Amino acid sequence: MCRFTSYNLPSFVWTFLSVIAAITCSIGIYFSNWIERDAVNGNVNAMSSYRVCIGHGKISLGCDSYLSFGDIFSPEWQACTIMLGCGACLLILVALTSLFGLCVRKLFNLVICIIIVSSQVLAVLLFVVSLVIFPAGWDEPEVQEFCGTDSGSYNLGDCRIGWAYILTIGGTVIAAVAASISWCTKKHKDEYELP
Repeated sequence: MCRFTSYNLPSFVWTFLSVIAAITCSIGIYFSNWIERDAVNGNVNAMSSYRVCIGHGKISLGCDSYLSFGDIFSPEWQACTIMLGCGACLLILVALTSLFGLCVRKLFNLVICIIIVSSQVLAVLLFVVSLVIFPAGWDEPEVQEFCGTDSGSYNLGDCRIGWAYILTIGGTVIAAVAASISWCTKKHKDEYELP
């Protein structure tokens, strides 16, 4: 049976935001709708750092992933893929740990809390860097073929930012808010509890 005795209101808010951030970022990474272009048949062509969908509906299910890591178009997108994967793993680990902390009394001591919150901050940093360097890969020939010759670094040409990229930005902001709640709560307490 779960006991909530070691949690306070900021801890519940931190847990809720951590879980929401992990879910939204994971969904944003999974779908390839980072950059989109309308297709002739009314569907949407979509592309992300590691997947391409041609002629699918508004939500890109059943898309093709690159066959190998070397097939990813640009070094920026390769770095982005690695950082997004590591960041997502950290956010999921933080979310699961925070949920487990709801059920285990006094699970979190100072060392565990610092590790968990530092992991969340590191995940946010990985996501921010990934979201910033992703547009640097728009000057690759494959992206120019997809988005038109006017596309280049930080210029989408005939494409637009997709909903999955925006969702990932939102999840990153939520994770940053969660991390700041935990650090601010720590500063105002004599005895450290999560967050």
